[in-house]
Amino acid sequence: MTTAAKARYQKKYNATPKAKKKRAEDNKARRELGLKKGDPRDASRQPGGGFKAEHRSANRARGGRVGNRAGKARGGRKGGKR
Repeated sequence: MTTAAKARYQKKYNATPKAKKKRAEDNKARRELGLKKGDPRDASRQPGGGFKAEHRSANRARGGRVGNRAGKARGGRKGGKR
């Protein structure tokens, strides 16, 4: 997929009600946790639901999905021969 095609797809996806709802939930969680722009912490989704403030490197090292133990460093969900 070319960069332009990916940008078109992302723009279309970002306008869907599902994506808008997710952004609204994420923004609300950041406000409730008191996280400001430039804070080294993320609003991390928890397995039982809800959010907690967690350092961004720990949160993002988990592979992008709660419960996914593949991990981005080891190839993530799409791991395999490249």
